[in-house]
Amino acid sequence: MKAFVILCMLIGVAVAQEVYAPIPYSFNYNAPTEDGGNSAREESGDGSGRVTGSYTVNNVEGHSRTVDYVADEAGFRVNVRSNEPGTANLNPADVNMESSAEANPISYSLGAAAPATRVISPAAPAAPAGRAGVRYVLVPSTDPRARGYY
Repeated sequence: MKAFVILCMLIGVAVAQEVYAPIPYSFNYNAPTEDGGNSAREESGDGSGRVTGSYTVNNVEGHSRTVDYVADEAGFRVNVRSNEPGTANLNPADVNMESSAEANPISYSLGAAAPATRVISPAAPAAPAGRAGVRYVLVPSTDPRARGYY
């Protein structure tokens, strides 16, 4: 009897489940960051599985990164535009990277080593204690401020 009741419940659950078609959507936002920069994003889906969008992050030093993306039946494709120091025009893993940063590599000095060939201004001070939020800082992975994050 228990088996019959359980079987009836499973059949009822299977019949009750409906399959909904994907619904088209779209959203966007534009917000200041804690360090005085800016962050923005927009995305839309057409209801058949195709998603397009982009996001942008700008900092107070004038560096920016814009990522445009498409996800559809052909896969996930990305185009990155940036003027961040240490970036170059490379296309790894089907990602198109367009850099307008200087072609010269950046050297950093960490004490008694050779002096840096370019001065990098320090990061903006952290938000005051007790003020919640997210802080975006755009730095290349070779920047001393990125130590421990890569």
